[in-house]
Amino acid sequence: MGLTQFNGSSVAYSDSAGTVLFTGLGITSFDFQGGDRAEIDVTTSQSASRISRAGFRSPRRLSLGVLFEKPSIVELDAEMASCSPGDLTVSASVDCAAASQVLSLGAYLMSYSVAAQMDGVWELSLEFLVDETPEEEA
Repeated sequence: MGLTQFNGSSVAYSDSAGTVLFTGLGITSFDFQGGDRAEIDVTTSQSASRISRAGFRSPRRLSLGVLFEKPSIVELDAEMASCSPGDLTVSASVDCAAASQVLSLGAYLMSYSVAAQMDGVWELSLEFLVDETPEEEA
């Protein structure tokens, strides 16, 4: 069964030391960019037509929107200074059932922004870079 509801979705994140920055935080927006690949032109004067090969995949990114409840700016700033990826988990509902884990991965917090307006809520936007470090290098 596919994911049919956004309601009930949540996110959790802990830093590389295992300290939980937030858990069970409701999501207002979600965008996972799986990366794309460059097209490499390998055509030569001997070719009958253009020939292309796929290049390396670009880094995967995950953008999340949440209500600004937690973590604090101080915690976000500390995570931005970290040299190690944290653990990011996103859960979502399937057919009105309890939320189940959609993805769990190592990720670096790359940017954040906080926005608010009159008669509105404080919103936090988080941008993560998925850790693509091969196991032998970790």
